[in-house]
Amino acid sequence: EAFEGKEISMEQYDELQALGKTDEEKQAAPPKDPVDSLEAVIERIQKLANVNAPQAMVKLMTGASDATIETLVTGLNRIANEVSVRGSLIQQGVLTACIKIEDDKRNTKNAVDPKSKKIVQQAHHCVARLLITTNPSILTTPQRMGAIKPMIQLIKDSNASDLQHFESLLAVTNLASTGQDVTEKIVSEKGIHTLSYAMFSDHELVRRAATEAMCNLIPHPAMMKHLSDAENLRLWLAFSAEYEENFECARAALGCLAMSTYLQDIAEALVGLESFKESVTAILESGNLELMHRAFVMIQNLMGQGKKCKETIEEAGLLAFCFAYVRSYHDGSKAMDLHFSPEQQDVMLVTVDLAKEICSSS
Repeated sequence: EAFEGKEISMEQYDELQALGKTDEEKQAAPPKDPVDSLEAVIERIQKLANVNAPQAMVKLMTGASDATIETLVTGLNRIANEVSVRGSLIQQGVLTACIKIEDDKRNTKNAVDPKSKKIVQQAHHCVARLLITTNPSILTTPQRMGAIKPMIQLIKDSNASDLQHFESLLAVTNLASTGQDVTEKIVSEKGIHTLSYAMFSDHELVRRAATEAMCNLIPHPAMMKHLSDAENLRLWLAFSAEYEENFECARAALGCLAMSTYLQDIAEALVGLESFKESVTAILESGNLELMHRAFVMIQNLMGQGKKCKETIEEAGLLAFCFAYVRSYHDGSKAMDLHFSPEQQDVMLVTVDLAKEICSSS
């Protein structure tokens, strides 16, 4: 962390230091302390949590200097990296304290100095880590609602690392699964714009997490309005077709299309895209049952959205694919030759049933 934002890495610094030493000095230098094993670090963190050290650290922040607060927040953020103690940290007041830090810094004269910004960033990251795996339903309403703004701000922070962006997106995804009040708060904090921007990240895990977070905003009216724009739909369809490069992201994007095409304006905008036929055909021919399941649900929705959508499905050859799929696998006998696991066989039967329903509605 001492080399964060510097133009030199820790390894390069060590090499430069070694170049300035004689052989005698190198031999006389004490050996470096061995790095702790992961097990030792986890054990130490658990012991700290068990003796309420995080609670004491929270109390020490009251009236402390920026240097002290920075050290405390950095320590709490590192402790929060261990999944097994996150519930204990929340009980000891760490989540509430880190949510309030930005408000506390805003009320000081040094709110915009680099140290204050770093403190706030570390506090937001700590909030994100705590909420990745915590069941949001056990949080108080002020904790759930209060955590959203810090998460959106961390996602927007261009100085934050990919890890911080990724973990804050996971936290938003988790929070958005709880109900309408949370999704309303995410939207009011300009979350759709922020999450949509994160979908263009260079890091595939950040893109995937942003896509999954957006999916959890369905069926909020603002999210459905976002998807009704053909330019936005083009991005979602492109993500759906990139299953070889980033399968999890493609699965999430295709799931979003499957869930949203029950609205006619979104359905008509989707079938109007030039890449619709090629992309959906490639997905169906991929042989991946998870993707095919979502694609069949989407096609089933489109078949019920009027003449334009139905004709496009037929002209694109997607209806013909469904008929061929049913003919090949309608009785399950050929499916046995594919050597699927029991779980995959169950999904296979679901896809066949969906294809049958699509054929019967033609």
